[in-house]
Amino acid sequence: MSVFKNLEHNLVSIKSLGLFRFVIIHIFLLLSISCVKAQGSSFKLITTINIDAKEIQTDRIGNLYVISKTNQLYKYSSSGRLLSTLNYNYSGNITSLDVSNPLEIYVFYRELNSIVFLDNNLAFRGDINLSNYGIGQASSIARSYDNGIWVFDVADLQLKKLGKDGATSLQSANVRQFTQSKSIMPTFIYDNDERLFLNDSTLGILVFDVFTNYIKTLPIKGIVDFKILGDDLYFTKNKVLYNYKLKGLLQKSIQLPDSLSISDCSIEKDRLYLAEDNIVEIYEIR
Repeated sequence: MSVFKNLEHNLVSIKSLGLFRFVIIHIFLLLSISCVKAQGSSFKLITTINIDAKEIQTDRIGNLYVISKTNQLYKYSSSGRLLSTLNYNYSGNITSLDVSNPLEIYVFYRELNSIVFLDNNLAFRGDINLSNYGIGQASSIARSYDNGIWVFDVADLQLKKLGKDGATSLQSANVRQFTQSKSIMPTFIYDNDERLFLNDSTLGILVFDVFTNYIKTLPIKGIVDFKILGDDLYFTKNKVLYNYKLKGLLQKSIQLPDSLSISDCSIEKDRLYLAEDNIVEIYEIR
């Protein structure tokens, strides 16, 4: 209750501000409420989808994307209604998916060193073969805040930013100098418009600014990917969901609905998404 009293006090105190500043602060407060809800312990099952998922991702609207173990891609609404299926022929194993822009989906095929671009209906919009633009071996990719491409190239251990035309606009120093390891294999990159988060399960999460300058390493190891909502970083480990405060560096565990077979998890606004054996469940966070 004290959290909401503080929010009420904050709203009263900004009444004298201009409309633009009020809207910006109001959005921030709504995000704060969302993060508070996510830390609660009450979940209501909305629906169960019968699908054998290899990976799940969610966008900011709450849409759910499921990569099946047969490398098919499906898009569902936040209530579990099937919206679209992959409607193009492209051979290869889907390594990862970036849905940070719901209008343009990035599908990464590590074995082919290629990225396919899809629209919001999962229709083909184009592709890029990274080998044609000096990327020897990409281990992970992500969309940049300005709709470019972030790539980690294990051939020279550099984080690089490319345009859709393949031209490199930014690249980091050799990342090995920021770690104590000779082996670096990042599996996940996330751009939250302010920082770049490069995840290596054995090293932790390396944080860079948007100009590829190294800042620090978060001591979170043994994970594949994560979700960032505001100043909260969420990840699952040993079938437990954790909330890590990016500013306070505090970590809390969140009790999930009873399950012994969770293979993947995502959280978005007032929804929790769990992939288990042959099913994906969608819960309302209450």
